[in-house]
Amino acid sequence: MSEELELFRRKIKKSGHLFADVITEKFKEENASLKLDFNNIYIMSEKLFYYLSNALNEEYEQAKNTIHTWTDIFELEQPELPLNYYLDILRYTRTIIFDYLEKEMNNDNISASTVFQIMKILNPLLDYASNSLTENFTKSLFNMKLALPETNEDLIITLKELKDFQVALNEATIFAITDQNDNIAYVNTHFCNISKYTREELIGQNHGVFLRSGYHTDEFVQDIKDSIQMGKVWKGEICNKAKDGSLYWVDATIVPFLAAEGKMYQHFSIQYDITEKKQTEEMLLKSEKLSLVGELAAGLAHEIRNPLTTVKGFVQILHQTTGEKKDFYTKVLLNEIDRINFIVSEFMVLAKPHAVYFSMCNLSEILKSVIYLLEAEANLKNVVIVNDSINEDVSIFGEKNQLTQVFINLIKNAMEALPEGGYIRVSTEQIDETVTVSIEDNGIGMTEDQVKKLGNPFFTTKETGTGLGLMVTYQIIQNHKGTISVSSEANKGTTFKIVLPAKN
Repeated sequence: MSEELELFRRKIKKSGHLFADVITEKFKEENASLKLDFNNIYIMSEKLFYYLSNALNEEYEQAKNTIHTWTDIFELEQPELPLNYYLDILRYTRTIIFDYLEKEMNNDNISASTVFQIMKILNPLLDYASNSLTENFTKSLFNMKLALPETNEDLIITLKELKDFQVALNEATIFAITDQNDNIAYVNTHFCNISKYTREELIGQNHGVFLRSGYHTDEFVQDIKDSIQMGKVWKGEICNKAKDGSLYWVDATIVPFLAAEGKMYQHFSIQYDITEKKQTEEMLLKSEKLSLVGELAAGLAHEIRNPLTTVKGFVQILHQTTGEKKDFYTKVLLNEIDRINFIVSEFMVLAKPHAVYFSMCNLSEILKSVIYLLEAEANLKNVVIVNDSINEDVSIFGEKNQLTQVFINLIKNAMEALPEGGYIRVSTEQIDETVTVSIEDNGIGMTEDQVKKLGNPFFTTKETGTGLGLMVTYQIIQNHKGTISVSSEANKGTTFKIVLPAKN
């Protein structure tokens, strides 16, 4: 652990009671009319800061177990506070820590790299805590239901339980009920707060049109509608627009209710605010992209220098040449200039910031471009990249720049697993509605334990690695509704298989 990280850990631990005071005061301001046990809020907040400070000095799995201790509150029969208050404690904690990090960095008390390292540790743990709380809460409600005897006398208790479920949904989630025409019939207070509309302004409005942010494509929206109309539960992340024009992200589960004839007559939308999580993911993606651009720079400089040398030589002799040789030399010059233009264009596309818009992409063309881009670096390392992609028209619905980043990450990792040189084989296979991209090397391979830890932000097999590249790769593929599987054997090689939905 670096000295800066250890110093920050001690500060968090030492100041935990002060941060807990801040959170408690926020609860008092926002809930002045309610009779809450503010002392319990203080105790839970202080405990959380204590556990988070310890987590900065632990392995990832140990840190998760530490945080899980805090989320075990709903394994009790009667927790002191409703779920939404515990989720608010997590939200305030995240804000306080990030604000404190920004202050420390502005005062030059901590470096940007250490800030980034701390965020990589704490942000996933806070997300884990939020998910674990919700899961434990759901389990406790389910267990309550199973415990009810199925007798006529207990029917009154069951009705009360249904009322409790309604209260729980209203308190712990962003909740809405929409009719068969997608018009809003009911919204809870949390829905109004995040959208910044009043309940009166929302009721009767078309949910898909009124809050649409313009971020998602028409195909994405239609996919949601089709799933609901067919009676299927839809789960995913949605970007909406609030009344003031700001965008917010929710993790949504949409549950359709069907009439006797099988026709959908209304649906429930259960959402959780993940705006901060998405902002953090965006920052991680940008950081990884900057790191990747830096790594590519040396190889690209070499790759550009080769055609420039050719251009310079041919220009010197071109004016002395006539006939067929002049035409041949002119063609070579144009080809080399086109190659320089391609390399620079690809580099600029990767380096510049861009909005994420999904569209139809030719996967074969993306793979060709990535292999072409990395050939110079591969040649320097005595690595041969073999492209066995047979199908020239493999199309998927995705974001070209992010997919390019994924394949650059994986092929560069394969090259680094070949210190003495070797081969990398890239192949595609389309089966029904999926396409599989395989990236295979005959390098040093990994143990079974190392394979299990891949994608963990704390794990890397490289001396100077951070593990961030693969974590971002897994996140991008997940956002494309795909999967990654890895098979590896020490001293024999590794194969990454990426499965993505295909579009015909």
